[in-house]
Amino acid sequence: MNQSKTGLNDSFYRWIDQVRRSKRKLPELQEKLRFYNMKFIGYNGVSYEFSGSKSGNSKGDENLLYWMDKIDAVNKEIQILDEIIRKYDDFFETLNVIEQKVLTQLVSLSSLKAMSVQSDVKMESLIQIRTRIANKWYRL
Repeated sequence: MNQSKTGLNDSFYRWIDQVRRSKRKLPELQEKLRFYNMKFIGYNGVSYEFSGSKSGNSKGDENLLYWMDKIDAVNKEIQILDEIIRKYDDFFETLNVIEQKVLTQLVSLSSLKAMSVQSDVKMESLIQIRTRIANKWYRL
């Protein structure tokens, strides 16, 4: 995004980018989790043959562990993204209606210039509102 000329708002814009990526990536991860769960459910279970048998299904057991690890890794990623989005939603609720609209646009668009073209608000007032939002964010 890199809208800050002085670098003072870099962490705010990194957070905006993080929220944007999280909102985009969460549905992809949820779909991936559904796929992994289907693979895991459809997998033939562990073979409990005689314990003295050397003809165990170690390759099959490794595949089972592979899918379990994949499911666990995706679940962890989903939890992280859910937390980012939850914090965004909590912060969003602290803003007034105009600030909420501007923040929504910041998350969905890449620049203030695009926002001013889409809305009736002048660029100067958008910058002031964005600054107010950033100040509130820093106070949290």
